[in-house]
This record gives sequence, C-alpha cells and structure tokens, in this order.
Amino acid sequence: MSKYATDKFRHITVALNTPFQADGSVDAEGIKRVCRYFRDKGVKQMYVCGSTGEGFLLDAEERKLVAETVVQEVGDDMNIIVHVGCADTRHSCMLAEHAQQIGAAATSAVPCVYYRLGEESVYRHWTEITKAADLPFFIYNIPQLTGFNLSMGLFGRLLENERVAGVKCSSDPAQDILRFKQAGGKDFIVFNGPDEQYVAGRIMGADAGIGGTYGAMPELYLKMEELIDRGEWEKAASVQAVVTPLIYRLCSFASMYGAVKAILTLDGCPMGDPRLPFLPVSADDPELAALYRDIRGAVEETADL
Repeated sequence: MSKYATDKFRHITVALNTPFQADGSVDAEGIKRVCRYFRDKGVKQMYVCGSTGEGFLLDAEERKLVAETVVQEVGDDMNIIVHVGCADTRHSCMLAEHAQQIGAAATSAVPCVYYRLGEESVYRHWTEITKAADLPFFIYNIPQLTGFNLSMGLFGRLLENERVAGVKCSSDPAQDILRFKQAGGKDFIVFNGPDEQYVAGRIMGADAGIGGTYGAMPELYLKMEELIDRGEWEKAASVQAVVTPLIYRLCSFASMYGAVKAILTLDGCPMGDPRLPFLPVSADDPELAALYRDIRGAVEETADL
C-alpha cells in the first residue's frame, strides 16, 4: 500500500505537448504559455515528457528543462507528474531525482524502450526509479508501444512497494482497469489511458485519466468529468460520443502530435512542429481548420450540460 495520500491525483490530466522553436530547440517561453493556457482552462494536473511530450526525442538536459519550467510556472496551481522513463535505468533515476528536487508531485515511467525485457528486468527498473525519489510513482502500462504488458503477478509484487501509488493503464481492454483497481484498492489511483473510452474506463473503476488528445479539447474532458461527478453518466456518455469521432479525426493526420500542436496554435497558443520522425501538421491545412472549428463548436454545444 502506498504511503502517500492520493486523493489529489483524481483529475483530468493533460499529457503536455512540448513546444519547439523554429530551429528545433525546446521553447521555454512556449512551455510557460501553454501551461498558463491549460491552467486558465481549469486543468489541475499535467503529465510531462511522456509520449505526447515527445520525451524520448529529448535528451536528458532538455527533459530537465521542460519539467523544471512547467513546475516553476504552474506547480503551485497543478499537480505535475514527470515521466522519467528512459532506455536505461540510470538515466531514469537521474530524472526521478531531479523531479523531486524541482518540486514535482510525482514520477512515472514506461517499462522499456526497444529491448524486449523480462518481468524481472522491468521489476528492477521500476523499483530503482522509486528508490531515486521520495515521490508517488505511477506505473505506465502501454503495451502497444513498449511490447510489454503488465501481468497481474508483477503488478502484485509492485503493490508491495510503498512508493507505487497508481498505474496509467493505456492497454486497450477496459477490463484491465477493473483488474488493476480491484487489486490496488480504493486509494490506489488508476488512470484511464485510451482517450476513446474515457467514460467506459471510469465506469470500470478508473479514478481519473491521462491523455494525449486532452490538449486539443480540454473543456470536453473536463465536462465529462464534471458530469460523472454529478452522477449524470448518460450525459457524460453523450459527450464521449462527440469526443471519440474527433479523436479519430485527430489521428487521421500525418501525426497526432502534430495535429494537437496545430489545434493549440489555432487557439492562440503557438507550439511549433513536432520533432522528426513525427511529421508536422500545418495550422493552414483546411481539414485541420475544419476540425478545430468542430472542436470549438462541440465545446459550446456541451457547455450547458
């Protein structure tokens, strides 16, 4: 059982895109701007340097810069969860230690990158990260990208670690959320990962959600959570029915990360392009502009639910 109080993590959690300048460098002023943008939208929690943040395309110093800039700008107003996963455990631990030094609320990490590791390797990798920082740690299970699917046996071993506070469950079956929640207990935080099924994930026991498309339409995810908090599940499902086709459209562009950045740029928050190998999406693309208009229309249409 985790030694940390976890109620504060039950929020819609924007997976933050990392802004870049025209020369490809990290845009620190852009980070501050997008942080304020989400804070002003009512977002209470962000996940930085993960998949959406192009964390694996940043070097260690850039990842530190992103995390530190975010915490300094909005750390008093939001919980900042820093993804510290690297290909090697040593650098992951360095980033976890840094996250504690700058005042982040928690750390998180995927199990592996490129190499197909066994359960003992992943157990030791995650365990060493938890030793590096006295912070809540959130397991990140995303087998479709890592090739490693968290088993219930390994999950049980990790639950014995008092710094393990939850799991970001991005595997596709909603039943995984139920299994993790039942094993972890009421104070163990399970984040829904698949954005297309946020409401379904909450029904199955997820306490909150972290998503890469949240940044393009934070108001719609906040609205779903508001309706769930009020017990109006059918209305929440009606918003999900609007959101999911918008997600499909976001994913139809050359890169979803580029599309989200272009949406934010159109909404007055310039983000630059993603780093190669992710392809850029132009804010001038007519289909992107149409998607942006439809997102803003959906926000207006659901505002009074």
